[in-house]
Amino acid sequence: MSLPRQDFIKLAGIAGLGGIAGTTSTAAADDLRTIRILSVPTDAAKTLLYAEASGLFRKHGLHANIQSMGSGAAIIAALVGGSADFGGGSLFPMFQAYGRGLPLRIVSPVSIYDTDHCDAWLLAAKDSPIHTPADLNGKIMGADATIDIYVTSVRAWMDAHGGDGKSLRAIELPANGQLIALNAGRIDVVLLRPPYLTVAMQSGTVRVLGKPLDIIAPRFLLSCMVATTDFIAKNPAVVEGFVAAASEASRYTNAHQAETVPLVAAFTGQDPALIAAGVRSITAQSITLAEVQRPLDFAFAHGTIDRHYDAKVMLAASIPMTGPR
Repeated sequence: MSLPRQDFIKLAGIAGLGGIAGTTSTAAADDLRTIRILSVPTDAAKTLLYAEASGLFRKHGLHANIQSMGSGAAIIAALVGGSADFGGGSLFPMFQAYGRGLPLRIVSPVSIYDTDHCDAWLLAAKDSPIHTPADLNGKIMGADATIDIYVTSVRAWMDAHGGDGKSLRAIELPANGQLIALNAGRIDVVLLRPPYLTVAMQSGTVRVLGKPLDIIAPRFLLSCMVATTDFIAKNPAVVEGFVAAASEASRYTNAHQAETVPLVAAFTGQDPALIAAGVRSITAQSITLAEVQRPLDFAFAHGTIDRHYDAKVMLAASIPMTGPR
C-alpha cells in the first residue's frame, strides 16, 4: 500500500526540478540565502508565491526558487536526494515516508480542509450514470497518485454508503490532465481542488457527487511543507525565516485572494479569470495537534500506513501550533 524506502530514494535520481518559477524575482541579491522549494501546482502554493513576490522571504534574508512538481512522492524523493530544501504536498506521502524511516519532519502547514468552505469535490461527467457512492463500484478514478488521501477517502466514502471501495480503480494522471481524461471518458470520476476544480465547474461538463474528505473529519490539515532532519538541524535560522514568511503570507493571502490570482495562474498554467471566479483554498497560519492526528489516524485505519503514530513525532519545532504541542 505504500512505497518502499528505496523507491522514494530512487525517485530522487529521476525527479527533475523543471517547472514554472512562480515569483517575480529573477535573481537573488548577494546577501540573500537561496532556498529551493518544490510544490505541487495547486492554489495552496499562493502563500509561497506571494511570500517571494512581496518580499516577505527577502525580509528574512531568503530568496525562494519555487518550482512545480506534480507528485508528493517525487517531491519527498528530491528532498531526500538533496535536490531541494523544502517541499510541499498532501500529508499521505509524508506519512508513508516517515513510516519507511525517511528523515523528514513537517515544518509548516499549507492548506486546511474545512467542510464549511469545501475546496475538494468529487466530480463525474455531466451525463454520467454515476449518482451514488455505490455506483462507483468497479469504476476508474483519476488522481495525482494511485494511493493518496483523495483516493483513500473516496474508497472509505463508498464503503460508508453502501459501495465497495476496494473495487474502485485509480490511475495516476497529472492534475492539469484529469478533467481532460474525465471529459474523454477515460476515467469515471475525479476529485479536484483549485484551480482545477474551478476550471471543471466553469466548463459545464461535470456534475458534483459529494465531499468524500468529510469521511476523515470536518476540518483537518490537508497539505504541509517538509524538510529533512539534517537540513533543519544545520539551518535553524533559515527554517525559522521560512516559516515566519510563510505564516505572514498565509495571513495576508487568505484576506486578499484577488492579489494572488496572477501568481497562481502563472504557476499552474490556468486561466486567471477562471481562478478569480472560483473557490479558493484556505491556507493555515498555524494548526492544532488534532488537525494532524485526524488524517494520520485515518491513514492507519485504511491501510495507507502500517503502524500508528502520535502526530507529535512528525512535527519540527518550527511548526506554528495553536494549543498544546
